[in-house]
Amino acid sequence: MTNVMKLATVLLMLTTPLMLHATARVDTREIIVASGVEAVGSADGSAAREWDTTLENDGWTTLTSCGQSVDVLVLNTSAAVVGGRMAANESWGDALPIVVRDDVVVPSGIMLTLGAGCVVKFTEGARIVVEDGGAVVANGAYLAAFDDDSVGGDTDMNGAAGGGLGTSRPTNWWLNDAAVAAFSTVRLVNGATNLPTRTYSAGVAFGALPELTRDDVMFGGWFTENDGLGQAALPENLVASGETVLYAYWIPYALSIDSSSVTVGCLATNGTFSVMANSAWEVSCDADWVTVRRVGDNAPYQVAYDVAENANTEARMATIRVTMRRVGDNVLSQCDFTITQLGMVTLTAPTINPADGTTFRGASRRVSISCAESDAEIRYTIDGNEPTVTSKLYTKSFNVFDTTVVKARVFKSGNLASATVSSRIVRLQTLAEALNVPLWTVTTGGDAEWTVAESEGRNGSSCVRSGTIGDDSATTIETTVDGAGTLTFWWKVDCEDDPDFDNWDYLRFEVDGAEVARVDGDSGWRQVSVKLKTDTTHSLAWIFCKDYMDDYMTGIKDCGWVCQVAWTPSVGDSEVPMTWMENLGLVSAGTTAVEAANLDPDGDGLTTAQEYIAGTDPTDPDSKFSASIEIVDGLPVVTYSPDLLDERQYKKLGKKDICDHDEPWVEIQDGEEGNYNFFKVMVDLP
Repeated sequence: MTNVMKLATVLLMLTTPLMLHATARVDTREIIVASGVEAVGSADGSAAREWDTTLENDGWTTLTSCGQSVDVLVLNTSAAVVGGRMAANESWGDALPIVVRDDVVVPSGIMLTLGAGCVVKFTEGARIVVEDGGAVVANGAYLAAFDDDSVGGDTDMNGAAGGGLGTSRPTNWWLNDAAVAAFSTVRLVNGATNLPTRTYSAGVAFGALPELTRDDVMFGGWFTENDGLGQAALPENLVASGETVLYAYWIPYALSIDSSSVTVGCLATNGTFSVMANSAWEVSCDADWVTVRRVGDNAPYQVAYDVAENANTEARMATIRVTMRRVGDNVLSQCDFTITQLGMVTLTAPTINPADGTTFRGASRRVSISCAESDAEIRYTIDGNEPTVTSKLYTKSFNVFDTTVVKARVFKSGNLASATVSSRIVRLQTLAEALNVPLWTVTTGGDAEWTVAESEGRNGSSCVRSGTIGDDSATTIETTVDGAGTLTFWWKVDCEDDPDFDNWDYLRFEVDGAEVARVDGDSGWRQVSVKLKTDTTHSLAWIFCKDYMDDYMTGIKDCGWVCQVAWTPSVGDSEVPMTWMENLGLVSAGTTAVEAANLDPDGDGLTTAQEYIAGTDPTDPDSKFSASIEIVDGLPVVTYSPDLLDERQYKKLGKKDICDHDEPWVEIQDGEEGNYNFFKVMVDLP
């Protein structure tokens, strides 16, 4: 037979593609072979629907789709329909005719075996294509056209013997040119495995096309040319007539940032960097002192970061990570942004002038503070506390009026505060201050000067100490006091013991040139009280003397001490302590103690002396001695204020009839008020 080729046993190993065809062919383009699950274009041109031919009997059936009808040959059990690219070795036997509907491609390393008696029939244009390295082994197989009935029987079921058309089929079973043009096929390629060819009516829309997925790239749609070229196949685009090939466009995942690092200072700060990404991404940070957030939902994206203050001297580093992931937490790409934050610098300590240990005499000493850091704040204290950022701000130099410890530190935003610097500035007391009579004029003379001893006085107070002298020498301290009154002081001496008053070494006190008291030996602290009765100016002198002979005692200090001088001038029958008036600022240059005691500084009608006796404040007109009466348990109780207890003598007087001038006022005790109707209180010094 001219249309049958019997292949002897032969091994075909080719280095170029081999195409096997039947030796005699007929035009079978009108015959549509269906097998298995087929795609059929829907009437409105949307995505293809599936037609399961396994539910049909083998043979011709009429398929209506897209407003057109066509006769389709269903082959499920009477023939084996093949086509496509082989993935593994195959052997075709003689059990059923083999119908090659589409090209069968034998790739490199794959072998197709055509067994003895195997009948292979080809539809129009279908081939077996053997690629370089592929192989076809034929052993007594028959190759024929699809409509050749001489081998394998009437596979095309057209009812004719041999080639050609039988008369059992309707004369219009094939499609004319117009009908063929009305149908279009769409093939989806480039990674679109297992996607069947779609059938559409020409000129209708594609409709929804499959969305493909891959782990390594993103699906970018369907295009008429490879690599995203040509025209995009959108759902609303119209299908052209004939065959259309659509190529899946795959877009690589892309992630990048516009910078990779930044260095910031130690202060709190913030910033952003841009993210370029074509898929979903996330951001994280490995440090709790940096917070991050995304800015905006659309490109260009940004990551904003907030950096907390670094209060340490060491620098620190944080990494912000931008990550692109796929389902399953697989990381596709990531970019790191590094933040280096510098540590704080410790400020240089300030300088205090005068330096620590500086001494001064007089009312005050000027203090200045400086530092090397510009735009910094100097904070200082004079109360012994550690300076903080809320301590007094240094703006200009200032005075200290007594022994003072000045402490200072330097503060500046973005820096660690300096160490604290201290300067103890010591005010040396005058002799008068050490004696507790700061307003008096005190002089020293003789063979050596008396000096101030800051803490050698009684109970650790300040005092004056006699100067160091040799034998047959003396050292003196002198002052004056006006008027009558009582002078008290404390003194002690450490020298030779002179029990018989032989004028050995001793300390004596003189008033108006006359000795009134003497002490010698290791006396310890003793108090002296002297009453001055005449209303004149009195000279006072303390003199430490040494005789002309060497001391017979060893381990002695050969000096005397005086402290806590107090002067209480007499005002009439009363005495007002000089120190009390001085503390209230009532005694000044040009005003004597007696004059001050007789003044009425607050204008309330009472002199300073009277207010001292009453226990009130002579500088405050609202400060008054007052008495009150209240009923307690049905009986009157008289109280008074101020009540200075043992410092004053208080008398409560009672009277029954205030109008009876002959009835005397009677002194009463607490609890006796019930016997009287009228009361008064008197106060006096002890």
